[in-house]
Amino acid sequence: MIIYTDANACPVKQEIDTLASENHLESYFVFTFAHVTNRTYYSTSIVLDTDAEAVDLYIYNHVKPGDVVVTQDNGLAAMILQKGAAAVSPRGTVFHYRDIDMLLLGRFEGIRAKQGKTKIKGPPAISKEDRCRFVQALERQLQ
Repeated sequence: MIIYTDANACPVKQEIDTLASENHLESYFVFTFAHVTNRTYYSTSIVLDTDAEAVDLYIYNHVKPGDVVVTQDNGLAAMILQKGAAAVSPRGTVFHYRDIDMLLLGRFEGIRAKQGKTKIKGPPAISKEDRCRFVQALERQLQ
């Protein structure tokens, strides 16, 4: 089992890193150049060009059934589920195969809103409860 993280704007990298280290799991933080950090992690950092879907494509091309992907991206979550891997959001939502149509619709609506120059308010800051829910969800996936 490998953990792949869509790490560009991931607020729970430390939690992922701790769980990967404690469980002696292979773990990758996949970034674009625009989001590189100088922090040192147990997880291996993969740095890619800033192409729009570079991180998604890298993860999609490397993930295998039984792996776990941490992402806030509904489209990536839907693709991962179709490959037989697990997908978890940084807020602790575990995505399920039955949710693929809804995830893709949400992705489509988000893209349409951006094309129409609609301002979309981002999610609220991640809370302590969100972090706890995430850790619990990821631990369940790792068992």
